[in-house]
Amino acid sequence: MKKFILLVFAFLFITNFANAQTYKTRDAYIFFNPNKDQTHKDYAADSKEGTAILKVETNDVALLVPMKTFHFNNALLEEHFNENYLESNKYPNATYKGKLTGFNKDQLNKDGVYNISSEGEVTLHGVTKKFSSAVKLTVKGKTATFNCVFKIKAEDYNINIPALVKPKLSDETPLEATINFQLN
Repeated sequence: MKKFILLVFAFLFITNFANAQTYKTRDAYIFFNPNKDQTHKDYAADSKEGTAILKVETNDVALLVPMKTFHFNNALLEEHFNENYLESNKYPNATYKGKLTGFNKDQLNKDGVYNISSEGEVTLHGVTKKFSSAVKLTVKGKTATFNCVFKIKAEDYNINIPALVKPKLSDETPLEATINFQLN
């Protein structure tokens, strides 16, 4: 099922991106730590299995992260995350589709760090919300790394957190996305 969803996602975006220079990667890393005290990693998780597409000519970018690819230090937390909070069988993926602002294809030809931004829509737990964030683009050799740090509220995406756990969690969960594209 996971492969089928990724195949459908890839097909939909590839057909839209076929006529321009396009970069694809399966090297997208997402980390979140919802702990109120950020020095603790009790509820932190990460996924190394995000898929992303960048269409250079139009500055379009898309990201898909399967929910079941997030891993915790505790198997029980991972089970609760997938079954109770994110309902991963019902809502298997988080997606982002948007545009980069302040980005141009020439930046990919010269090593450096560029401050750009991205605006679009995030879909998580069946809810789609507008999204905008600063993005740091680092180009080094044949790799372009896009790094974005932002926060979300579980309530904005209809994610119910049990009263017993809620006091331990931040009102806004910090997330970090790091996406590496191999350049030609």
